[in-house]
Amino acid sequence: ARKALSDSLDIASLCYLAQVVPNLLHLIDDIDMKTPQSIEANLSQWKLVFLLCQFLNALLNNNRPIMLILDDLQWAESLILELVLGELLGCVGDGENAHRFLFVGLYRDNEVCDGHPLYAQLVRLRNSASVNVTEICL
Repeated sequence: ARKALSDSLDIASLCYLAQVVPNLLHLIDDIDMKTPQSIEANLSQWKLVFLLCQFLNALLNNNRPIMLILDDLQWAESLILELVLGELLGCVGDGENAHRFLFVGLYRDNEVCDGHPLYAQLVRLRNSASVNVTEICL
C-alpha cells in the first residue's frame, strides 16, 4: 500500500490527506505534519474529493479491499453529500476495481423526507447503473 500511495500521490497531496486521514502518518514516513496547512486555505472541497479518489484507487489497484463507513448522513450539508455520494462513489464505482470497494452510509430514515438533500442523493444512487444499493431498515 505504501508504494502504491507514493506512486499515485505526491508528498504535498499526502500531507494534505493526512489531515483528513491521520492513519496515513503510519504508512508514509515522509509526511511532515509539523507545519500543518489549513485545508480551507489551500485546497477546495473538490480537490479533496479528487485526492481521495486517487487515494482510494491507489489502494484498490494494490488489490486491497476498502470499506468506507459514514454515519449520520442525515446531518451532512448538501455539498458534502454531493461530493461524497456523487463524485467519490462515482470515481471508485466506475473503475475495474469496484468489486473491492464497499461504502456503508448510515442515516436515520425518520429524519429524511422528500425535500431533504440526502433523499435526492439516495434516489440518484438507487438509479445508478454503477452502484449496487442494499437498504436495511431497522
